[in-house]
Amino acid sequence: MKKGFTLIELLAVIVILAIVALISVPIVLNLINDAKNESDKRSKELYLHAVELAIAKKNLINQFNPTSCTVESNGNLTCDGAEENLIVEVSGKKPCKGTITIENWNIVSEDIGYCDGSNPDDEMQGDEPQVPPADSFENDDWATIIANVKAGTTDKYEVGDTKEVTLTGDSINGTYTVRIANKTDNEDGCGTDGFSETACGFVIEFVDIITTHNMNSTATNVGGWESSAMREYLNVIDEKDGSGTIYNALPDEIKDGIKDTKVISGHGSGDTSGTATNNNFETTDKLYLLSPHEVWENGSSNQITYDTAWENTRQLDYYKGQNVTTSSYGGAIKKNTSNSASYWWLRSARSTNTNYFYSVTNDGEWNFNFATSTVGVAPAFRIG
Repeated sequence: MKKGFTLIELLAVIVILAIVALISVPIVLNLINDAKNESDKRSKELYLHAVELAIAKKNLINQFNPTSCTVESNGNLTCDGAEENLIVEVSGKKPCKGTITIENWNIVSEDIGYCDGSNPDDEMQGDEPQVPPADSFENDDWATIIANVKAGTTDKYEVGDTKEVTLTGDSINGTYTVRIANKTDNEDGCGTDGFSETACGFVIEFVDIITTHNMNSTATNVGGWESSAMREYLNVIDEKDGSGTIYNALPDEIKDGIKDTKVISGHGSGDTSGTATNNNFETTDKLYLLSPHEVWENGSSNQITYDTAWENTRQLDYYKGQNVTTSSYGGAIKKNTSNSASYWWLRSARSTNTNYFYSVTNDGEWNFNFATSTVGVAPAFRIG
């Protein structure tokens, strides 16, 4: 006669299995964690070794002896402010930010980070940085948005999403709306030499005009965006002398996340030399105005031919999604503080004269105005 297990015996077996699981699961998880930490630490060691090899190789070619290098988003380095990147060839995970200090071709210190939110040294100490979960651009605070942009976890944020921002300053106060104007970071020239960063990466622009201002106090575009009073009005950072500027009116939590941006802008006929290719101007700014190509693509019957920096930038994702061209331009309309469509400034000078900068009309078409004109201001900036 066959005899099965009693209920008590079955319960006893279940209890024993549960106890075994409670003991073994943490052990297995710790083993997995240790293996990951060791792998990350090894990746960092390999990367730093590859950096020293790259420096030594470059030194053999042209006596390269840097003292400080900045880690770019692709893991390559910019050393001592050189324009040409130092290529670091290594398999495995690369850092995407930070600095490395070098003495006599050897690394003496480093502070590097990884865009997946990890840092091998922190992980070895059991203190892995945490990225707060994203909900939406409208609802998340700026610290959460900036952390997720830096970590590359922006699936919850879509181009065109909006959020309110309160500005507090001597010359501008009030609550305004901003939107995500761009997320693309590696298309149409982004990341190449001489290409403007203003439509690359996570770009935010003011939906409408926040104030009005002239481009210059005199009717000249000589010196372009680089020398303009408008650029200073947007960007002066000194708290004592620049308290009236747009940058200083921004909330601190936004300023903490704004990236320095390489800005390429076109020149007028009075400029015979510039700081970039084709006599264009190259600046580094926190806030900037858009350029013609960042708003429109050329339409067949109406083309912009006198912006010398047209090929040095690309159309922002938002305006591309709105199908904005020089023949179909309703999506470029911005309203003033009275809720009426109005002109707003662009940063490029018009190359056929010495006194005009480009602008957007109240129906969204391209035009140009004297530098002394009082026209709408709708800045943009990048975070990350």
